[in-house]
Amino acid sequence: MATEPLARRWAAELIESAYSPMSRRTLTQHLEEHAARLRAGDDPAEVGEWLVRKRFTGPESLSRTVGVLSGEVSPAVLGELAAGYVRATRDELFAQQEKVKNALLKAVEDARRDLHDSEARFAQVFASAAVGIAIFDLHGAVVEANDALAAILGHEEMPKELFADADAVALAAACERMVESSVDIDRREWELERRNGDTVWANVVLSVLRGSDGLPKFHVALVEDVTEQRMLQEWLRHQSLTDLLTGLPNRASFTDKLESALATGDPHTLAYLDVDSLTIVNDGLGYVAGDAVLVEVARRLRFVLPDAVVARVGGDEFVVLVHGSPDVAALAAMIDEELSEPVYLEGAGVAVSTSIGFVHVSGPGVDPTAVLRRAHSTLRRAETGGKRQWALYDHEADTARRARFARIAAMPGAFENGEISVELTPVSWVSGGLAFVEASLRWGAARHEEVVAHADALGLAGRLGLMLLREACSRGEPVLVRLSGDLSRDPDLAAHVRSVLRACALPASSLFLALDVRVLPDGEDNLEVLHDMGVRVLLHEFGGGFGGLSTVDRSPVWGVRLAQPPPERLARQGLALLVPLLRSAGVHVIGGPGDRDELLALGVDLVVSR
Repeated sequence: MATEPLARRWAAELIESAYSPMSRRTLTQHLEEHAARLRAGDDPAEVGEWLVRKRFTGPESLSRTVGVLSGEVSPAVLGELAAGYVRATRDELFAQQEKVKNALLKAVEDARRDLHDSEARFAQVFASAAVGIAIFDLHGAVVEANDALAAILGHEEMPKELFADADAVALAAACERMVESSVDIDRREWELERRNGDTVWANVVLSVLRGSDGLPKFHVALVEDVTEQRMLQEWLRHQSLTDLLTGLPNRASFTDKLESALATGDPHTLAYLDVDSLTIVNDGLGYVAGDAVLVEVARRLRFVLPDAVVARVGGDEFVVLVHGSPDVAALAAMIDEELSEPVYLEGAGVAVSTSIGFVHVSGPGVDPTAVLRRAHSTLRRAETGGKRQWALYDHEADTARRARFARIAAMPGAFENGEISVELTPVSWVSGGLAFVEASLRWGAARHEEVVAHADALGLAGRLGLMLLREACSRGEPVLVRLSGDLSRDPDLAAHVRSVLRACALPASSLFLALDVRVLPDGEDNLEVLHDMGVRVLLHEFGGGFGGLSTVDRSPVWGVRLAQPPPERLARQGLALLVPLLRSAGVHVIGGPGDRDELLALGVDLVVSR
C-alpha cells in the first residue's frame, strides 16, 4: 500500500480524535514523511513525540494511530512509537504538574497577603485540573482531593475514604520517607486499587510543599491514569514475542525460555521439527490450507506434550523443549503418531509428518543459540535420509558438517580473490597420441568434483563454470570442459558458449563440452543446440543407467566420460560390458584417471592422465 493513502487515513483518524490548529493538508504532508520513517524503522519514538507536540493527545489518538499502522509496520516499531508517545505525554504531564505545584505553592504564599483571592485561584486550579490531585498532611492522611482523582479511583462522589487501605498505607509511608530523606519530589508508576476491586495504573508525582520558613507543611500527589497506555505496551510486547498464526512463542521468546531452562543445570532435550511436504499443501490447496495445517500442528504438539515448551521458529519449523532426557525414538514415534491423523480441509484429509533433530543438553553456562544450531544441523542431517526421519546430535558429524559448510561459505571470497584456479590434464588416445587437454577447477587441496559440489550447494556453479570455460578456451587449443549440473541445464548455455568461442576465436570443433548426465533429460535441448553449433558434446559422470543410455541413443553425443566405478566385482563387470556397447553406437569412451592397463582392458578410446 502506498504511503500517501496511509497518511490520509492516519490524518482522518487523528483529526477525529483530537483538535490541533493544523490544516488537513499540512497534517497529511507531515504524516507522509512519518509513515516513510516508520516503514524504514527510523527512530519511531520521535514520531510518537511529534504527535504529542502537535496536541494529538485525545483519549483515542494513540489507539487510532496503532489501528491505522497495524499491518503496515512491525509490532516492534509500533512499540517504540507508543513508548515515545507515552514518554512525551509523561514529560508534558510533569511540566503541567510542576506548574500546578508552583501554582499551589504560590496560592499558599499569596494567602498571607490576600487570603480571599489566593483561595479563589487555588480552588479554580484544584477543581479544573485534568489530573487527580490529593493533598496530604505530613503523616500521609488525605486533607483534600479533587473530583478528577475520585473519578480515576472509580468513585462517583467524593468518598470519606478515597484510597484503598493498602494504597493509603503505601502513600503515607512514601510521604514519611520523603520527609526523612529530605527529598522534595518522588515520581513513580503505581498500581492503585479502584472502588470495584479493579486496578488502575497511574503516574504519581509526590511533592513536598514547604512554608515560608522552609519547613515541610503538606504533600501533594498528582495522579494521571495511564492504564490504556500500559495495556497497549503490554499488547505490543506480547505481539513481539508471539507467533501470530499459531499463538505459540516465537524464536525470540523461545530463546529466552531456553536460556532460563539451561541456567537451572537440569538435563533437557531439544527437538527441532520441520513439517514435511508443507509446500504440497500450499501449492495444492492454497496458503490458507497450509496455515490451517500449521495451526493444527501447533495444537497437536501442545496436546501430546503438555509439559513441554513448544514454539514456532520459522515458516514450517517448530521446536520442543522437554525436561529430562527421554527416549528420543519413543518421543519421535509419539509425535509422528499424533500428526498422522488427517485433518480435513476443503474435503481433503490432510496429514503431515515431521523430520526431527534431537539434542540432549545439561549443565549451566550452555549457549542457547549454540544448542539451537546443533538441533537444526541435526535436523538437516536427518532430512538427508528422506521424509519422516529423526536423528540424535552427533558431535563428530556436526563438527565435520560445520567444517564443510564453513568451507563452502568461504567460496565466494575465494572466487573473487582468484584462489580457485584452472588446471590442465592431458587426455590421450589409447594409441598414445595426445587428443586434447581437460580443464578442471582446483581450490587448494580440493579437486574439480569437490569444488563443483561446493559451488552447486552455494549457487555459484554457473559463475565458476563460465570462468572455467573462458580460461579453457583462451588457450586456443582443443580442450575438454566438464560442466556442473546447474550449468548443464541452463537455458542460456548455448549463448554463453557462443560468446566465449567468439571472444577467444576458438573453432567450435576444438571445444569438447561435457554435460552432467545426472541432470538429463533437462539439458537435452542444450545437447542438440551445441551440436548444431559444431561443438563436440559429451556426457560425464556416465554410469550406464537407462536414462543415460537413452540419451546416447537419441542425441548427437560425441563421447562419454565414465564415472569412477565402485570397487565391487559386479559393478566392474557391468562396466566392462558397457564400454563395447557404447563404442558400437559410435560413441567415444573416456576413462580415468586410474590404472592405465585396467582402462585399456575395458576397451576405452581415451585415457585421462593425472
